[in-house]
Amino acid sequence: MIETKPPLDQQDEGVRLRPDARPRSLAPPAWLRPLAHAPEAARQFVVQVERIATEANRALESRSRIPPIWLSFIAFVIVPSLAATVYFAFFAADQFTVETRFAVRAIELEAVATPKGESATFTFTPSGQNAYIVTSYIRSRAIVTDVMAKLDLRALYRRPEADFLTRLRRNATIDELTDYWQSMVETTVDANSSLVTVNVRAFRKEDAYTLASAIVAASEALVNRISERARRDATAMAERDVRRSFEAVQVTLADLHKFRDEFGVIDPTLTGSEIGRLLAPLVAQKIKLDSELFVAGHELSRDAPTVRVLREQLDATERQIKELKAKLTSNDGTGASGSTLAGILAKFEELEVRKAMAERFYALSKADLDRAQLRANRQSIYLTVFVPPAAPEISRYPHRVTFPLLIFLGFAVVWGIVALLVATIEDHRL
Repeated sequence: MIETKPPLDQQDEGVRLRPDARPRSLAPPAWLRPLAHAPEAARQFVVQVERIATEANRALESRSRIPPIWLSFIAFVIVPSLAATVYFAFFAADQFTVETRFAVRAIELEAVATPKGESATFTFTPSGQNAYIVTSYIRSRAIVTDVMAKLDLRALYRRPEADFLTRLRRNATIDELTDYWQSMVETTVDANSSLVTVNVRAFRKEDAYTLASAIVAASEALVNRISERARRDATAMAERDVRRSFEAVQVTLADLHKFRDEFGVIDPTLTGSEIGRLLAPLVAQKIKLDSELFVAGHELSRDAPTVRVLREQLDATERQIKELKAKLTSNDGTGASGSTLAGILAKFEELEVRKAMAERFYALSKADLDRAQLRANRQSIYLTVFVPPAAPEISRYPHRVTFPLLIFLGFAVVWGIVALLVATIEDHRL
């Protein structure tokens, strides 16, 4: 029996098979060994066939091994894509969407002159800043708190219809609920027209409609608060000026009341007029008595009864005139004019001037307040809903075909970039 050996090149390469391995071959060499008793030409033919069979076995073994790059493609692209396809096809829950649109605008009231007088005209202007304020509010924790006062958001987002990936976590904190809210509520703003679009998703039709209605109501309440705050800020300073001027008027009135109680005079001007009316007849009587006394003194003696009577009447009249003049002014040189009518009148006039100034300042402050309130009422913010929420009929999410395809393309792009980087590094190493 002729013993055959592996070719020399196979021995040099050191190709060894495991004892328990059964290599796949096109023609096993053992099938040709019975031809070893043939002549020399036959034996050479056997050796050539064995060589060819061995090379074929080696080629089949190398082809049966999957390259690492394809293994990575299967592991990082095919497997996740298949998992996503199975999830969206059999497990993903339907999500219903409600869309609502509204505009945030400022209204300005302007006075226009007409032949019949002034009339008011309304001008609507877009309010871009307030539109962004409303959008930020819808995406914030504040609206979550406001909506939770009316609706149980945790129950809405943990419906039995929800799947295990999209359902809200049990016993979720307020921060986790806010993050989940932001993933279920989408907002966009048109910068040119200040139009706000809100899309709300939920696992039930009625839940989506209820949430959209609650968002619109909360947004309207926010706009009303902003408008009211703007009006208060516009009139706050004017109202403070009015209060200060009114307090000043009250102080001057209290000082005037105290003055009247202290001096017992209601109006020193009227009192002076009354004293003047009393003083004028006395002066005329004094002049008359002086004339009669002068005539009687030339005709009668100084001790005559007529002369004495006239002199006594004249003295009494002079005393009355002096007393009345003393009430008006002080001529004693002491300068103590506080109790005289002139001093009282000076203080009264001072209080009257202070009162007039306080009243004038109060009137100006009141006019400023009226103008500030008019300006505040001319500018108000309104939220106008032109696409109200409507109950959906079919679910729009999830996209059971688009999402798996996008996941496959995404993983494929990432895998391709990483593969190119690895190949570039290997090329540089060589």
